[in-house]
Amino acid sequence: MADQPETSPDARTKPATAKQNGQQEPAAPAAAPEKDIAPRKLQYMFAARRGANLLPMAAGIEPAFDAQQVLEALQRMPEVTIVRRIRPSSFSVLSAGPSASQDIIVATTTPEHGQFLERIAHPGMIVERDLLLKHLSDLPTATAQRVTPARVVAASIDVKFHVQDGAGQPVPEAQICVYTGNGGEAQAATDASGNATATVYGGYLNDVVALYVKPHADLWERFVSRPALSADQPNVIVLKRLGEFAAVQFPANPFLGWGQRLMGLSGENGGALTGRGAKIAIIDSGCDNSHAALTHVKLGRDYTNLSASGEPNEQSWTLDALGHGTHCAGVITGNGQNGQIRGFCPEAEIHVLKLFPGGAFNNLAAAIHYCIDNQIDVANCSLGSDATSEIIQQLIQTAREAGVALVVAAGNSSGPVQFPAAVPGVLCVSAVGQQGEYPADTYHAQTAEPGTILVNGLFPAKFSCRGSEVKVCAPGVAIISTMPGGGYASWDGTSMAAPAITGSAGLVVAHHPDFANRQGPRNAARVDRIFQIVMGAAVPLGLDPTLGGVGLPAVPHALLAQASNAVSTDVFDPNEAGLQAAVRQGLSAGLAAFGLA
Repeated sequence: MADQPETSPDARTKPATAKQNGQQEPAAPAAAPEKDIAPRKLQYMFAARRGANLLPMAAGIEPAFDAQQVLEALQRMPEVTIVRRIRPSSFSVLSAGPSASQDIIVATTTPEHGQFLERIAHPGMIVERDLLLKHLSDLPTATAQRVTPARVVAASIDVKFHVQDGAGQPVPEAQICVYTGNGGEAQAATDASGNATATVYGGYLNDVVALYVKPHADLWERFVSRPALSADQPNVIVLKRLGEFAAVQFPANPFLGWGQRLMGLSGENGGALTGRGAKIAIIDSGCDNSHAALTHVKLGRDYTNLSASGEPNEQSWTLDALGHGTHCAGVITGNGQNGQIRGFCPEAEIHVLKLFPGGAFNNLAAAIHYCIDNQIDVANCSLGSDATSEIIQQLIQTAREAGVALVVAAGNSSGPVQFPAAVPGVLCVSAVGQQGEYPADTYHAQTAEPGTILVNGLFPAKFSCRGSEVKVCAPGVAIISTMPGGGYASWDGTSMAAPAITGSAGLVVAHHPDFANRQGPRNAARVDRIFQIVMGAAVPLGLDPTLGGVGLPAVPHALLAQASNAVSTDVFDPNEAGLQAAVRQGLSAGLAAFGLA
């Protein structure tokens, strides 16, 4: 019980004189709450430092790391609560090479005790905060700064909206964002009648700098700078159907977005290059496999829904509340049947590993272990963090040594490449856009910085993170793909670019002669070779390498053009002197086919 204020005996009893005289009895004091709100405990991860058993005995350091002993020690601490223990399979252990135990213990404790454990940790043990990850969503984030408590004002206006399509039909589930000049942001979602009310703080509407409306599916978004809003009557917003924009061949049979077409997918090579034989993981927010384009996706785990023993749920991965993972899945593996989207690898074996909403580093660690255990060829990671994790970094290296190729989105903050895309050994992907592939009144049009448009209309997306870690670029603006519930939506982000590269890497695994032996060794050289082929299939776009890497891969054209060529045994080296020359070979026809060379 929380401490209660002191009260006198008379204040805790009913005075007899009041009842006898017919007077109103004084109200009994309100019961104190059972428990006042308190700060949450912090979550930590405990793991062996890679190569801990190689530390010199002369330094007086005990080399062994016993996860069971660490677990038992933590269990004896009253300030610590064990959440789960991530234990790799024997395959993971054998793939790690000469290192200590790969178990990861996840526990909660107070900030003070967590800092204490960090200070006293064995040199062979990592103790670090288990922080939340971000799925790299497409919402415009740089329009306004977030409100801080000191800037919150009491004056507000309730602004009504009505969202409809061109035929006058209401649009439910549309997200509305109103940005104000003081850094505020008001959000609302439309109901079944297409109506919504957003509370705008500041007291007047002339301070609104932008209005963004994002439909759930099948319609183009809207972005209006300095909107003329009314406080007296509903503000009507009309959205266009995706198929109303002439540049979009939607629906076609199959539907190919501008990104797929630019990178070389076509009806001609669709039968020859399907990705059959490749195993691809999508580490994201789940996948709605009831969508007509994704009914072949049958395998998955939900790491946001764990059993008491810490095991992921094997059913709920099909529930995708964010739509992010379903959108990525369409680009990677859409089946292309009956007018549905045709992804890069419609016949690949897909494993959906759900981390969002609420995924943290420990969930990502478990998903990477799954990829190792199940001999995944390529894993798509459209996620990131401003923080870093030594545990995740060394686990990524373990995955590479086990033959798992990780393709990671660079990030959408316009700044340095985010974690884990910045980790050596992954394929970091930035985003580009193409003018003419979206209506002018969408936020897609805001992603092109003045002066950055190339002669062929391509441009580096202004949200895309940049740095020497960027290896390749891919289409990431106005990417139309699948959504939960059976619809389609056009999204932006390096999240949308990474799946195109993941699909391309899947085609390499399935169809390049270097990987014809399915029983070949799974090691770092295998991953390096996959990346080498993808990068070697890139056409330079004239971008700074920190923005576009070596260029835009067109793997389907490359595979068909060089299938009979001698197999190279070179080891992948992103700094190789001849690499820039190599990427120019064999793929200019891919861009020329669309008038972009």
